[in-house]
Amino acid sequence: MSDRYGAEPDVVLELDGAPEPDPFTAGEFGAWRGMLRVHATIIRELERALLADHGFGVDAYGVLITLVSAPGGTLTIGDLGERRNLSPSGVSRSVDRLAKTGLVQRSANPADGRSLLIGLTPQGLARLRAAQVTHHTVVRGLLLDRLSERDLKRLGDLWEKAMPGSVSSPAWPL
Repeated sequence: MSDRYGAEPDVVLELDGAPEPDPFTAGEFGAWRGMLRVHATIIRELERALLADHGFGVDAYGVLITLVSAPGGTLTIGDLGERRNLSPSGVSRSVDRLAKTGLVQRSANPADGRSLLIGLTPQGLARLRAAQVTHHTVVRGLLLDRLSERDLKRLGDLWEKAMPGSVSSPAWPL
């Protein structure tokens, strides 16, 4: 049997011959698949809406929202990368793009003179606040508006139970 490009496969997989190791239960699979689908759908729509309405996507929004919640609106570039779960090169690229548009600024860290502090600019704060309207509208429309206050409390409790600190910790990752 040839693939869609007309090439013959080198190996034919015997799908019955290798059972799935330690498969998820139906409950585990449903919880995992549901979380992935909800996350992917919301992130995809957030990315589209933020880019269309504000000129930056989810990653930039994440950097801005992390800075606005930091003491003094600044973090070292290392702390910012850690809180956003970005590699050093990933956080540098993100900060470079945001600095070019005037949304963040870099300055020497007076505490050590070596590291960089990344700070939210007044323009960055204004653009973030506008983007938060879009962010909240998308998240409410796709998820939160469909849940009662009781459902929302229970969902938060479940996330916290599954991964302690995921809801209660002011900074993430722990």
